[in-house]
Amino acid sequence: MTNADRSPVLKAFGQAVRECRRARGFSQEGFAHYCGLDRSYMGGVERGERNVTLANMERIIAALHMKPSEFFLALDAHFRDITEQLKTVHLQGFAPHYLQGINRQSP
Repeated sequence: MTNADRSPVLKAFGQAVRECRRARGFSQEGFAHYCGLDRSYMGGVERGERNVTLANMERIIAALHMKPSEFFLALDAHFRDITEQLKTVHLQGFAPHYLQGINRQSP
């Protein structure tokens, strides 16, 4: 899988995991062990190559000693521009009247 093939949201999630893990002083291998996940799987997560299940997402966030809301605030830093976020999913034609009414400006 090339870098261009990776979903922006998966890359952003992986970057946020890596930043939080490093800030807490974990090696990738030690963190994967702490989470109960394989080191190679964790490497794939951090590179944006893995579409993480909700169950594994919860394990990772709990291992970081964070609330999900705290983690997703860290993830928000990777989506300052709504146009970048909209590239991660295909919403064209999906409730356009609803989407137009959403104020999605960054703080």
